[in-house]
Amino acid sequence: MDGLKGVLSKGLTTLNVKTSNLMEGTKYKTYISTLEKEIADLKSELGSLMYDSWKNSTDNQARIEEIMNTISSKEECIEQQREAIRKLAEEEQQILGSKSNASSGNPEADVVFCKNCGAQNNARNKFCIKCGTQIQ
Repeated sequence: MDGLKGVLSKGLTTLNVKTSNLMEGTKYKTYISTLEKEIADLKSELGSLMYDSWKNSTDNQARIEEIMNTISSKEECIEQQREAIRKLAEEEQQILGSKSNASSGNPEADVVFCKNCGAQNNARNKFCIKCGTQIQ
């Protein structure tokens, strides 16, 4: 009976951790998508300003620099969100008692995270299973 309680308890803990991490990860990914859309819009505006500067010999340098700084700031936020996603995966492994991939001795089981979207991939994959970015 105690064995059954232990199994059920571990199963519920696993379900709780995975559900929580899925929800948290989804929030991070949604925020990343929002930031990427904002960056794309800023780059479009940047291109328009640069073309206007070239065509009409106007001085848009201050606005151009402002946009470039904003883009840089948003890219830093994206990297922070991706790092948070990686930490979630690591915490999940620690909480659930999963063996570290580094200590498994099996290179095929090693996990890498996509630098573009933060998705967890098998180290032997050449491309991200989520976004298709080449994995190094």
